[in-house]
Amino acid sequence: MKKISIPGLTKPVSALIQGSDYFSPDVYEKVSAVLDRFIAIGGNTIDTAYVYCGGESEVAIGQWLKERQNRQDVFILTKGAHPKGDSGPRVNPDAIAEDLSTSLERLGTDYIDLYALHRDDPAVPVHVIIDALNEHLTAGR
Repeated sequence: MKKISIPGLTKPVSALIQGSDYFSPDVYEKVSAVLDRFIAIGGNTIDTAYVYCGGESEVAIGQWLKERQNRQDVFILTKGAHPKGDSGPRVNPDAIAEDLSTSLERLGTDYIDLYALHRDDPAVPVHVIIDALNEHLTAGR
């Protein structure tokens, strides 16, 4: 499978990215089969998010990573800062830290390869968000 290089990342990223918005431990056999096949055809990148299946997507991926002992070979892209219910925007340093910490725990890893914000909030100055994200980057998360 074709892989691309993204400046600043140490691993190549497969051009085809496996989505996971239906993954959960309830369908773990299916999750494992899908991910095993994806890896077998040369894929290495899994897209997930703090909110997918109420967090269960990350839990199922974490279980698979632990069983396969392949974290170093898999590129994880997860997202945070999605609104919770009617809470309004959650694009702020505290919400990012909370979501990232929870995602790391669910995935059973101490780092995310690429972290994205699921939403934007034009009311928050961009430097506040960049500074918060850079803190996590410097910390190796």
